[in-house]
Amino acid sequence: MSFKERAEFSLVPGPVRRHEEHVIRPKSKKGIPALKAAVIYGANASGKSNLIKAMKHAQNLVNEGVKSGRKLPYSPFKLDSATKGKPSRFEFEIKVGECDYAYGFTADETQIHEEWLFLVDKNKDALIFERASEGSEARFDFSGIKLKSERDQQFLDFTAKGTPANRLFINECKERNVLKGLSHVEGIKDISNWFEHSLNIIFPNSKYTGLEMEMRREKKSNDVFSKILNSFDTGVEKLSLQEIEIDKDLSDVPEQVKKDVLEEVDNNTNILLAGPRNTRYQFCKDDAGEVKAFKLMTAHIDSDGREVLFDINEESDGTQRLIDIAPGLVDIFSLEKTYIIDELDRSLHPDITTSIFKAFLTSTSKVRSQLIVTTHETNLLNQNLIRKDEVWFVQKSKSGESLVYSLEEFQPRFDKDVRRGYLAGRFGGVPALPKFDSLLWMKTDA
Repeated sequence: MSFKERAEFSLVPGPVRRHEEHVIRPKSKKGIPALKAAVIYGANASGKSNLIKAMKHAQNLVNEGVKSGRKLPYSPFKLDSATKGKPSRFEFEIKVGECDYAYGFTADETQIHEEWLFLVDKNKDALIFERASEGSEARFDFSGIKLKSERDQQFLDFTAKGTPANRLFINECKERNVLKGLSHVEGIKDISNWFEHSLNIIFPNSKYTGLEMEMRREKKSNDVFSKILNSFDTGVEKLSLQEIEIDKDLSDVPEQVKKDVLEEVDNNTNILLAGPRNTRYQFCKDDAGEVKAFKLMTAHIDSDGREVLFDINEESDGTQRLIDIAPGLVDIFSLEKTYIIDELDRSLHPDITTSIFKAFLTSTSKVRSQLIVTTHETNLLNQNLIRKDEVWFVQKSKSGESLVYSLEEFQPRFDKDVRRGYLAGRFGGVPALPKFDSLLWMKTDA
């Protein structure tokens, strides 16, 4: 996309002495510490979202892949003819338990050219597996895996040989259920599980589709989500999943869509349907085999103390945004997960954005979770709240290339107003508007 040269975004802590509780410390001296949070700033069209989209692109290839013979999704830097058709490179350094891994790959629209997985620490890198393409053929090196038998080696070689050129080996192992048969190959299993269960990416228009299921399965989840909405002064007393009549209350859903959904529901499958204007429905079968439909609504309290139900689309954009990110907030306060939220401040009051970040950083020092956000909310630029190495900027060069760098490179003093310096353009990452300013003097004749 807008990245031409290699860009590095790092949550490895620098030599900052403040907010030591923001650092996830390893138990081993060789282990690598990691920061709990990062805030990414940049002007509109600087490439902040492209950085997050790159992460999501890699996650999709690991988790879902593409069918054999199909083209891979591919979007190289287009403003330099030398980069068109050149493979894109992705690498993640990941902490899983007490193990640190480096996993990555290069790919274009036709094939995976390289793929690698290393166990890393402060002193060395140890190969787990490596893949390199020679034309249309792929060569695999599994010398870093200690297999229990020759049969295991044959099993791994067979899987590698059957991996299509356009599919990651990690994804092929998942599809073939290889990891169950080779349970001792921890590195591959750790990476696969991290991308599927630990990494969560939320875009401005993302909708959390598991909310209805959690509410029906566990009352405690409903209470927690409701408490979050209530604590941010939204006026919402609680979330409510209301049963509705399929024939009467689904007038906004096309008949063919309704028919398809009803045919797909079985005893083990719940189907979630997003209707127009952010209306959300859940379909499932009860114990008698009858299909039931439920609608997610909010409950307010009227002047007489009675509950009044509202459609989700009757709530403000900010409340709807909180409904979509609330499950993620619950996760990172209690589970070992990484949440990346693009435009955290979208439709939210600055005090809410700041409160979310402050609550996370002060309440999760014993939870190995991470929160990474892009934002324009400058109230977070406060060294009493976050560390210098937790602040990052994305700026576009004159050639249209996105560059990524940290506030730590500027070494601002503790007593300096970082927010004021950022708005003044000292650190970059702000829009240059002289061309727009000149338009203010334009006049048109009636």
